[in-house]
Amino acid sequence: MVSACTAADTSDDIPAAAPPVATEPAAAPVTAQPEEAPMADDREVKTEMDALDRVNDTCGLDAFKPYLGKKAADIPPELVPDTARIVTPSSQVTMDYVASRVNILTKEDGTVIGLKCG
Repeated sequence: MVSACTAADTSDDIPAAAPPVATEPAAAPVTAQPEEAPMADDREVKTEMDALDRVNDTCGLDAFKPYLGKKAADIPPELVPDTARIVTPSSQVTMDYVASRVNILTKEDGTVIGLKCG
C-alpha cells in the first residue's frame, strides 16, 4: 500500500532550525616568527676549508692555499686542472662528488674564500 505524504504529515520529521549562536569574530591565527639571522656581507666572510679536506686532501688543495684571500684570476692557469671548478655565490654546480676535483670558492668579486675537494 502506498501512502501519500503531505506537508502536514512530515512536520515531525523535519528538525527545527537551530537558533543562531552569537560568536565573537575569530582572532587572527598566531604564527611563530623565525628569528632572522643577521645577514653577513662580503666583509665578514672568512677564508675556509672543509674540515674533511684538512684530514684527507684528495684533490691537491695544498697547491691552492697560497691563493686564499687573493683573486682567482691570479691562480696560474697551468696550476688549475681541467676538472677544477671556480664557484661564485651565484654559480650553479652539480651535486656529484668527485674526490679528485678541486672547488675554488669565491666571492662575487673573484676573491678566493674557500677550497674544497669534490
